[in-house]
Order: sequence, then C-alpha cells, then structure tokens
Amino acid sequence: MRSPSRQEALEILTRGVDVLVVGGGITGAGVALDAASRGYRVGLVERRDFASGTSSRSTRLVHGGVRYLPQGHLGLVREALRERQLLLRLAPHVVRPLGFLIPLYRGTRRPLGMRLPRWLAPLAPVGVGVGLWAYDLFSRDPRLRHRRLSVKEVHDLVPDLRTEGLRAAFLYWDGQTDDVRLTRAVLSTARALGACTVNYVEVVGFERVGGRIRAVGVVDRLTGRTAEVPVRWVVNATGIWAERVAALAGEPPVRIRHSKGVHLVLRPHVVRASAALVIPETDDGRLAFLVPWEGRLVLGTTDEPYGGDLDEPPVTRADADYLLDHANRYLGVPLRAEDVTAVYAGIRPLVSRPAGSTAALSRDHVVVASEGGLVTVTGGKLTTYRRMAEDTVNAIARMEGRPRSCRTHGLPLAGASGLEEARTQLERSPFEPDQRAHLLAAYGGAATEVVAIMEESPELAARLAPGLPHLAAEVAYACRRQYAVTLADCLYLHTRLAVLDSAAADLAAPHIAELMARELSWTPQEVDRQLRHYRELRARQDSWRGKSGQTQEQEARRAPAV
Repeated sequence: MRSPSRQEALEILTRGVDVLVVGGGITGAGVALDAASRGYRVGLVERRDFASGTSSRSTRLVHGGVRYLPQGHLGLVREALRERQLLLRLAPHVVRPLGFLIPLYRGTRRPLGMRLPRWLAPLAPVGVGVGLWAYDLFSRDPRLRHRRLSVKEVHDLVPDLRTEGLRAAFLYWDGQTDDVRLTRAVLSTARALGACTVNYVEVVGFERVGGRIRAVGVVDRLTGRTAEVPVRWVVNATGIWAERVAALAGEPPVRIRHSKGVHLVLRPHVVRASAALVIPETDDGRLAFLVPWEGRLVLGTTDEPYGGDLDEPPVTRADADYLLDHANRYLGVPLRAEDVTAVYAGIRPLVSRPAGSTAALSRDHVVVASEGGLVTVTGGKLTTYRRMAEDTVNAIARMEGRPRSCRTHGLPLAGASGLEEARTQLERSPFEPDQRAHLLAAYGGAATEVVAIMEESPELAARLAPGLPHLAAEVAYACRRQYAVTLADCLYLHTRLAVLDSAAADLAAPHIAELMARELSWTPQEVDRQLRHYRELRARQDSWRGKSGQTQEQEARRAPAV
C-alpha cells in the first residue's frame, strides 16, 4: 500500500485524532506506536525532521547504564536492561550485542565514576566485578555474561590499549544501535498501525473549550500554511523543548536542566579495536567510551550544564581536547584533532534537581498530566523509550477510565521481518560485501525496497562517496518513504554521511542535491539554496578547529536559549 505523501498526511491530521503527539524523536515515536497499537487514532508532528534533535546525537548505545550502579540507581539499571533485552529481540536489525572492555590501572581513584578513598582503591577490581555480576543478574541473558580477561585477551580485543600498570580488565555486554534508524523503525511501525506522522510542522497554540484542549494550532514550516488539528489528548514529547511547549497551555509542569554531550567520530583504523573501550576514569567522574560504529570510532561523551542554543549546540575545541586527552591517557597511539572526521553535540533533558553536576543526575523519566488534556513526558534515555511511552499512554487510559493493555513489549519493529529473505537477495546481488552489510544493517528486511529502487534505475546503484557503502538509491528511498525534504537532513539523518565523514559528505553534497531535485522537483535555485544552507551548517560545526575552546564557550553562552 502506498504511503501518503507529506501533504496528504497533513490533510489527514486536520480531520482530527484521539492523541496528537508533539515531538518526533525516539520518545514521541514510541508514544505514537504505543497509542496506535492500542487502537487510538494517532497523529504526530515534528517541527524539524524526525530524530533531528537529541535522538540523533547519542553514543549509539542501547544499554543499562553501568555508571548508574555505583550511584545506587538500581531500579533504573534494571528497567533499562529489561528494555535492552526487548530491543535485542524486537529489533535485531538495528540493535545488536556489543562487547565493552573495562581496564583498571594502578592509581585509578574513580573507576566507573566511583570516588574511592585511598585505602579502598586496591579493592576496585573486586567492586567492579561485583557490579558487573549484578548487571548480568538484572539482564537475565546467559549469552551476555561478563568475564575477567587476561592481558593477552585485552591485547587481542584492543591492541592499541596501553597495558603498563594494568591491574585487571573485564569484558561485559550491552547493545549498539543507530539512534536515527531505531527512531525511524519505530515511526514506520506506528504508521503501519495507522498513525499519521508529519515533519516540519510546528505547534503554535492550543484552543480550549470548557477548560479542555480541543484543537491544536500548527504551521507548516515549509509552506507557511496554518491549520488546526482537532484532538482529545495531546502528548508533549519534545524532550529538551518540553517546558516551552508546555508553556503554550499554561504553567509548565516540569523544570528541565540541559546538559551537553559531545562526540567525536574518528577515522578508520586510527585505533585497532574489536570491542568498545570504556575510558576507566575521567576528571569529572563521567564515563566515556570509544565505540566502533559504521567502520569508524565514536569517542564520547562530555556532560556539562548548558544554556545556549538548543537547535545547534556547538562543539568547542575545549570539548574535543577533553575527549582526546582522556582517551590518550590509555592508548598507545595518540589521537589528534586531524583524526576526527566528524563531530556532533546533543542536549540531554534532565528533570531539574538541586544545583550540582549534571553528570550526577539520574536519567529517570517523568510523566505529568496537566489540566485540559496535556500529558508531558520527559527525561529518560534512548534505551527506555518504550517504557516511557507505555507509562504515557497508560496515563491517558487511566484518565479516560478505559484501560487498554500495552502491546509494544511483543511487537517487532519495522524491518525485523524479512531479514533472511533480504539477506538471501543481497547475497545474490552484484553489491560489494560492505554494501550488503550496510543495507542489511540500515534497513533490515526493508533493504529489498532499496534494491527495488536501484533495479528500476540502475544508475542509482552508484556509491555516494568513495570508500563508503552508501548508495544513490538510498536518497530516492529517503525522499519517497521517509519524508526527506532538505539536503542537510539527507546528509545528516538519512544517509548519515555527514556524521561519519564530513569531508566525504561535502564532496557528495552536489550529487545528492541533484538526486533530491529529481525526486522533489526542485528548481536550480532551490538546489543552490539547499547547498548553501548545508555548507553554512557545516562551517558552523567545523568552527571548533579554528577557534580556542574558551572563545567558543563564550559565544555559546551568549547564544539565546530556545
């Protein structure tokens, strides 16, 4: 069945829905899926592209949060590990097990963020071992048990890790994902159940009748057209913007503190690693990781209070130096700024607590029902999105007095079915091995749809960039099936080229713009405008290479908060 176009979806929305979800990140996508699976008529609007905010700027992990164990947040860890296990089963094409190496060295005072007195430091390996035993117990998966490693095993997993002074090492397991593709899989599943989702539509007001919200005013940010969506319930799932959206209906029910997390993407083979590396100690007690991803390595993350621009949080030279310096303390090969192929920064929404370090705040979520039919859900983490959605829709069902059981704990995500058929078809195709692996990992069973586009137009079988597996057919797929409407979104969110290798994305941008022009009927003037916008964005993101960290931080703090 043909999916509705973006404009058709917007027309459908204006006929009215039971539940309108505001926010197209992982939380909003999860709420849309949960509500649709329970029989609600569901609409979702997102002011930019889907997963364009925090949901595209994570460490790419589906995990229990091993750092929360020493903080005593056992309930959060247990819940996150349950959700991790569900996703490994329900979305095996986008969530896969990944091993993590924890090295412990002589003189380490804050292993995994634990602040140890000097007399207790010699017992750190025992404490970490006990914590990982509890982690295994909570996960209830006998396949993913931690174990202690010999020096030889450490060298085999991460040959470039420094082993002088190594006291102990452990290997434990968590999950890895592509955050954007996970969000899109959730959205696709919601759409298959009848949810109507539209990007680049912003909520501008609520219309009340008798104290209840009966309609939501929206504006199409691409055309400027305004419309009203009749509703029974509104879910505010806008994450870092939750206060601003809630304020449209009155006094915000929650206060959000914002924390910035920066990641660096490193060129292939700069560090040899077949497992993720846990940076065992940082100056501020934050856990950092070096994670293999898409043939690159992701180094992150920072965690610091942030009050600047929420749409485009900057990466500063100080951020990059912090991460590179901490990694270099444990690596035998030094990482340099020249090894960085891309950077990104995300903002975490943390429910406000007394003043202190944001690294010490829990990632527990909150669901607050306000008078008039507005339900706000915020906090949480990528891994627990399904549980956050379940709690949100449960709140609506309770207020209605019509309990409807949650179904998402047994609902496979789009792309999970047809995996073997897609694998067989790709094995018979003329694609190179890296392209087959990429298509299967990125689209799961839906990889056959990308192949079908290529078979219709053989010129779309070309690579978008030398040395990278991405195909021109993926651009057409993004425009036809995923509502891609801007060049920048296609490069950052749909193909992920600009997040893997910004220089390769820059070279591919003109060709991708022409491909999108064919699909979306862009004029030459529009192609030029899209290229100009993308290059301006890239210039801002690359500014960390040319300015001191202090100067950039001053500019970031002067930027107006959104």
